[in-house]
Amino acid sequence: MTRRAGVARQNTLMLWAAFVLAIVLAEAPVAQAEEAPLHIAAAADLMPVLPSLARRFTRKTGISVRISWGASGEEAQAIRHGAPYDLFMAADRSFPERLAKKGYLQKASLKVYAKGILVLWVSKKTLDRAHALPGTGVLSSAYVHRIALANPRLAPYGRAAVTCLRSRGLLAPLHKKIVYGNSLAQAAQYLRTGAAQSGFLSESQAMTLGRLVAGDFVALSPHCSPWLPQEMGIVAASKNKKSAKAFEDYLLRKKAQGYLKKHGYQG
Repeated sequence: MTRRAGVARQNTLMLWAAFVLAIVLAEAPVAQAEEAPLHIAAAADLMPVLPSLARRFTRKTGISVRISWGASGEEAQAIRHGAPYDLFMAADRSFPERLAKKGYLQKASLKVYAKGILVLWVSKKTLDRAHALPGTGVLSSAYVHRIALANPRLAPYGRAAVTCLRSRGLLAPLHKKIVYGNSLAQAAQYLRTGAAQSGFLSESQAMTLGRLVAGDFVALSPHCSPWLPQEMGIVAASKNKKSAKAFEDYLLRKKAQGYLKKHGYQG
């Protein structure tokens, strides 16, 4: 091989190496984007069920999931202010539909994933003292000093609780007993610590609370308050829409729906 041919071959190899490196560098951001976790803004009533469903989804798809918790109203406000969420899972339909109307969620992606059940939870100690079963009638008992509710302006379950109390003519007589949490999780915390003797929760939250604190609950939906259709939607500004759509599809499948039903939701 002549010196000139050797130099030409070396130059060709260097150009080829540069070409391959350029492809690798060009594809690196794409691979990184595909590996980015799916970020879900979730209503606090889902705390007992969503982490397990997310882990199952990750095992099935390889897509990791990050969850931010809060009242639906708080999460909706965060989305309006540009929070980097991919999927919004609310405790009702009103918050997602308002966001979709303003262009913050993809309207075509809105789907009801479950129907929530409002319940009244009462501590066992209170029921024993009042010689009563759980129900709205026990709330007037002298043994009930505090009634925990989620903030009705931010949390659909809090709004449903107010509707229930008003329909029974109890909202005004009991207003001095009511303590509000920013979210359903905070209302449950009041009950867990004994700061409140009774409170309104989702059935899923009440089932979890019952494993930590002695008490009982009664379902109020659909009689005192309607079931809560809970809707999800993909954030319009998300860069991870494919993963968000995959999670929506996963959640609507029979197995995931069965899990939700087993843990306090209607399908």
